[in-house]
Amino acid sequence: MSLRVRFRNTAVLFWILALIASVPGQIPKQPGSKNRQATPRTAKQKQDLEQEKDPGANLLRQDAPKGWVWVTQIVDLSQQLGGEAAIMTLDGEPVPSMQRRRITLGLILDNEGHIATRLIDVTPNRPPINISVRALGSRPATADFIGMDTVSGLCVLKTDDESIKAGAFSSPDPLPLRMDINLYGFHPNKPLNLDSAVVAGSPRVILFKGRISKALGDFRYNQGNPIYTLVSPGLTAVQDCSLILDRGNSIFGLAIYNMGAGGKHLVYPVSMIQKITQLVINTHKSISHGWLGATGIDEYGRMITPTSKASNPTVSERGVRITAVAPDSPAEIAGVRPKDILLNVNDRRIETYAQLASLIRQIPANNEISLRVKRGIEYKVLRAKLVAAPAVEPEQQLIAFARRLESMEEELRLLPPSDPARNKLESKVDMMRHFVGAVTGPAPPEIRLRVFYGMEVQPLTGQLMNYFSVSQGLLISNVLEGNRAFKSGLKAGDVITKIGDIVITDMTSLMTGLDKWVNGQLQITVSRRHESLKLNFKN
Repeated sequence: MSLRVRFRNTAVLFWILALIASVPGQIPKQPGSKNRQATPRTAKQKQDLEQEKDPGANLLRQDAPKGWVWVTQIVDLSQQLGGEAAIMTLDGEPVPSMQRRRITLGLILDNEGHIATRLIDVTPNRPPINISVRALGSRPATADFIGMDTVSGLCVLKTDDESIKAGAFSSPDPLPLRMDINLYGFHPNKPLNLDSAVVAGSPRVILFKGRISKALGDFRYNQGNPIYTLVSPGLTAVQDCSLILDRGNSIFGLAIYNMGAGGKHLVYPVSMIQKITQLVINTHKSISHGWLGATGIDEYGRMITPTSKASNPTVSERGVRITAVAPDSPAEIAGVRPKDILLNVNDRRIETYAQLASLIRQIPANNEISLRVKRGIEYKVLRAKLVAAPAVEPEQQLIAFARRLESMEEELRLLPPSDPARNKLESKVDMMRHFVGAVTGPAPPEIRLRVFYGMEVQPLTGQLMNYFSVSQGLLISNVLEGNRAFKSGLKAGDVITKIGDIVITDMTSLMTGLDKWVNGQLQITVSRRHESLKLNFKN
């Protein structure tokens, strides 16, 4: 009986719950709750509520612009760690794939498949490993890397997809001082984490209202480099290379995320982008940054006070003391001399050589800059027009300097002693030797050995000493064709045991011996196939 009653009570309870669930608005109110009537929201309230839920909601509701693509880059993170061979796993298993997918936007430059974009972990000598592009409503297509501009970081791609077409460009002449714009890019809070390379996708692109202004106070700005500052909206790293549109939806330029610039991000107008990328397209080469042709060291100086300046007008200031100037360089033409203290570049204060080098790398070639220097007790303002750096990568620059010195020395060697131009050329050769010595002094000895002498060496183990029948020396592991070591008859597998009267035991003794060589001949003793040979190290 009790079991039957319990079952009936349970059935009634389920029936009541089902009835409550089927009749909306009949759920009991909580104690103290009141009936709240929904009040209609204004359009402004709806927009504010939407923006609270989504920071990117303050966007324009209009058709997407034309003339852009998603650019998908495959990044191999293992290369940042020295390659998979340098990575060890705890269990000894093979290293898992570290290739990741990174997506950004690209600007279609023309109807021939050329695209401008910004990529990560890319240099002229380390191009991207895999690139694909996709326009709205089309399938992904492969793209080739042509080159890049090392100042702006703009990379030029080429695809054979005929469906990719350029959009409308906005190139007002003259360029406006300031301008209301629309920024077309990813959501600012989109994660920057790289996804797995096997995951495909096209992140949503949205449109924001904003404003740009000419970067008149920026040290990089001039008539030949008319960059803008993005006043609004704020930019995050994931929005790098967003499109900048005029209010008619035509493409005005690209937004450049400027890391470490106090939040002042840049905008390159499309007229400037076309000029940069056309040079890459025509030459199929990357564009070097500007080059001044002067090197120096940090000048720490002392704090300048009215009293100290009056009592000692030669008191030094913090800046860069010029140690060497390359002949015929922009610095020499401008009148920069060794021992000058460089204080300002384009009104930007310079206190260390690292600052100077970084600043010059951010200015394109063929741009004129002002240099404020202190010479003795005088202050001077000099004007210099930068030229393209002789190479893009630092080591390649050292090689270029060495090659130029060699050609100058060869020209001097062939010049008759009675030639009236000989004195002037001798002065330039001495100037270039001083400059090359100054810029290569801080370089690691391995790089100096490869750049100036054309070889690579490795130390000898006890086993190798027994094999080569030597008690000391360095083993030549590689000889670069056409360089000094090659011309002198050195070969891979030789063991350098002496240079002149200096016994070679390590890299220090090797560089000490080689650096004594100036323009004549230096005798090098090597062990080759268990025989001792003496070779003349030639220019």
